[in-house]
Amino acid sequence: MRYLVIIFFGLICLKSDAQKKVAYDSSSVQQRNFSASSIDEYKDDRDYRYDAYVSPAPTLWERFWRWVWSKYAAIMSTAGGRITMRVFYIAFAVAAVTFFVFKVMKMNRVSLFGRSGDEKPGYTVEEENIHGISFGEAIEKAVREGNYRLAVRLLYLQNLKLLADRNLVAWRPDKTNYDYVRELDKKELKQPFTLLTHIFEYAWYGNSPVGKDDFTTLKEQFISFQHQL
Repeated sequence: MRYLVIIFFGLICLKSDAQKKVAYDSSSVQQRNFSASSIDEYKDDRDYRYDAYVSPAPTLWERFWRWVWSKYAAIMSTAGGRITMRVFYIAFAVAAVTFFVFKVMKMNRVSLFGRSGDEKPGYTVEEENIHGISFGEAIEKAVREGNYRLAVRLLYLQNLKLLADRNLVAWRPDKTNYDYVRELDKKELKQPFTLLTHIFEYAWYGNSPVGKDDFTTLKEQFISFQHQL
């Protein structure tokens, strides 16, 4: 019975839809055409030519590198040219390594107490023995002469001597400054001594200019470290 009712109502809905009339649009339509002359006019206008890309003229720098790479390609296109370039690469690599080794040797970081040949120490002492340096006189002389980089170096060596006197580090002339940083076990001293080491590295090996005001500020840090010992 339920299915019969559903079918009955479905037939009624179909009948009502079939009785609806289709409405047609009776308004007039005006046909318009494109003007061929207008289209040609737009085609001739450069501003509307989106498919045409005009690359900018190469700069002098770009022309130079094009010339360089063209010469390089010409050289590499022959067997003799490739051999020549291979020899050039090897020679350049050897020269670069030699220059690097020379700079490292000049900085002389192998030992804390070494110096380059043109570095004037400003004091006379056997440099392998920090216990023979009269630091007070040497620092005063360096400051009087305006050699503040040397004064920073002497302050660092003085603090290193104080650490060695207290058996906090074992001094040896063949050690580097960072050997002493790693060797220092006292936690409250390790961080400030590391900072002083960076200051020494920057002022001495980096050939950074140290003025009077700079030295006054740096000296306070070295003296403050001494008070912690």
